[in-house]
Amino acid sequence: MKVTKLGLVILLLLPLSSAAARPQQDSSSGQQQQSVADAARRAQEQKKTQPKAAKTWDNDTIPAMPGGGVNVVGQSGAAGGAQPSGAPGAAQKPATPATPEEKAAIQSDLNAAKAQLESLKTDLDIAQRKYSLDESSYIGKPDYSKDKAGAAALEDEKAQIDAKQQEIADAQKKIDDLQAQLNAAGSDASK
Repeated sequence: MKVTKLGLVILLLLPLSSAAARPQQDSSSGQQQQSVADAARRAQEQKKTQPKAAKTWDNDTIPAMPGGGVNVVGQSGAAGGAQPSGAPGAAQKPATPATPEEKAAIQSDLNAAKAQLESLKTDLDIAQRKYSLDESSYIGKPDYSKDKAGAAALEDEKAQIDAKQQEIADAQKKIDDLQAQLNAAGSDASK
């Protein structure tokens, strides 16, 4: 009986002794995690205080100009000689400042182009909806694969949608060009 009581006491105390040992192990792993975090913070602080390496320029790191020209910072286009014919901005900047009439003409062209773009987008939306409905109707037919006229009509509608998308892209490009002209005219007037 005494042995049974002793065994029972040992069984009851065994989990308590292992639980008492765990916090010591957890605290040591917590210290390791804390020291790792502190080491990471110290490494970041050291990285911030280190001076940045100076940029070294050589033939491999100098950006190349189209046409083999030399890129000189601070040199204006008129003082630096002739710009290459393909240089951006060569055709966009007028030689003389834009008059208010020219700006008004550009603005009216821009408004008309925007209205045309909206109309094209509406037409595209309608065409896409019609195509979707026609496609559903075509596929819903039994033996639709034998309907060559229906397939041709769908292909024609798809071609019309593609053409509308191209028209929209062209109209958007026209709007962007007119907006750039208007911005250039506005910046010339402010000088």
